[in-house]
Amino acid sequence: MQRIVEQIRYPRLFVYVLIAISMSGYDAMATMRHIGRGVASEGNPLMGALIERNAIEFFWVKMAMTVSCLVLCYAYSNLRTARVGIRFVVAAYSLLCLYHMAIAVLIR
Repeated sequence: MQRIVEQIRYPRLFVYVLIAISMSGYDAMATMRHIGRGVASEGNPLMGALIERNAIEFFWVKMAMTVSCLVLCYAYSNLRTARVGIRFVVAAYSLLCLYHMAIAVLIR
C-alpha cells in the first residue's frame, strides 16, 4: 500500500483542487442565498431549474459535478491541458466568489 504522500504527484495542484472545491461550495451557498433574497439568479438554465425544484439537490449535484471534473483533471495532471484547466477553474471561482462577496456587502 502506497503512502498517501507518495500518491500526490503535484502537491500545489492538489491544494488548488481543494480550494476550487471549497469555492464551489461557497458559490452554491451564496447563489441560493442571493436567489432567496431576490438579488440574483442562477446563470446556468439547467442548474436554475434544479435550484427551483430542490435547493439541497442543487447543492449536491453542483458539488458532484465539480468534484468529479476536478478529480478527473487531477488524475490526468501529467498533461498540461489538465493542469491549466485546474488553474483556470480556481481563477474563475475566485472571480465568482469576489462577485458574491460584493453582492453580500452592497446589498444588506
